[in-house]
Amino acid sequence: MFKFKISEISDGLFILGSAFLIGFVIAFYFLRNNVTSILFAIPCAVLTFSVYMLFLKKKKGKLLIKREDEEKYIKCANALCLESRAFCEQMVFDTLCAVGKNPVKVANGIVCENNFYFVKFTYDKISVGSVANAYKKTPKSKNLVFLAITFEQDALTFASSFFTRIRLVTLIELFPLLQKHGTLPKGGFLPREKKPSFLALLKATFSRQKSKTFALYGAFLLIMSRFVFFPVWYIISGCAFLIYAITIKFFAPKPTYKSFFE
Repeated sequence: MFKFKISEISDGLFILGSAFLIGFVIAFYFLRNNVTSILFAIPCAVLTFSVYMLFLKKKKGKLLIKREDEEKYIKCANALCLESRAFCEQMVFDTLCAVGKNPVKVANGIVCENNFYFVKFTYDKISVGSVANAYKKTPKSKNLVFLAITFEQDALTFASSFFTRIRLVTLIELFPLLQKHGTLPKGGFLPREKKPSFLALLKATFSRQKSKTFALYGAFLLIMSRFVFFPVWYIISGCAFLIYAITIKFFAPKPTYKSFFE
């Protein structure tokens, strides 16, 4: 089941009305008959609106899949940050085994082929000092693969100067592999999101930048009132949009820009 935003509903109504108006004007130009023109415009509007809904459903379906993966990633990151280092190393070890490698646990990490895997999942970005310390612990003739949530820019610059000797791997790179082989950690949590109230949504529309949009909606509804059987609701709605647009234009606060030092 899909939830629709107010903007998506208003866009749908705008598309529906626009398609009806275009169909009516074209039909009336050739047929010169109101009833026939309306009968022609209605299926045009319904067809256009259906295409819009299919496009929206497909788009939201993709977003839901992406959102689901994003939620899994956040839960995974939180779980790893709260687990012990031994647990995280075991997860990496199991993933390497699932890939078909032959990892071996050694002091401070895991050795697999020519690489030494060092694991450190924390909420803080990994500094260049942490990377240097991990490199000191790397067995001779092995390349360091440092696994973490994220790294500071200095650490990335430091690692790039070592070419293939040091590779920094973020969780976002590792996550698809964990998901594919079923080695994602259990548990974790999602930050609680507070749903905005209707008053907050209404307040968000009270912006000078949106006055032209509401004015356009109002003008469109007033134009539509000339071509429908029951124009009173179109006139009321159109006037309401125009009044709201004027109110925004005069009373909405002007955008302010704070300097870096404020």
